[in-house]
Amino acid sequence: MSTVMIKCPNTGLAVSTAIETEPSVFRQLPKVASRMLCPACGKEHVWMTSSAWLAGAPRLVETRRPAKTVAA
Repeated sequence: MSTVMIKCPNTGLAVSTAIETEPSVFRQLPKVASRMLCPACGKEHVWMTSSAWLAGAPRLVETRRPAKTVAA
């Protein structure tokens, strides 16, 4: 079992949702909103499974290409 994690929008820290599940189950979860009290900042956050990940699992990282410069 792995812990479902999200990123605190206030601190940028990875925090546990206190939900534990198997990777095969996590991949099948519906894309619904959930609420939690954040242990990092103390605020309530609404999160979606599409923005969550499993602790210890590899994550895809968004990369941006550098802007092209145009010669004058």
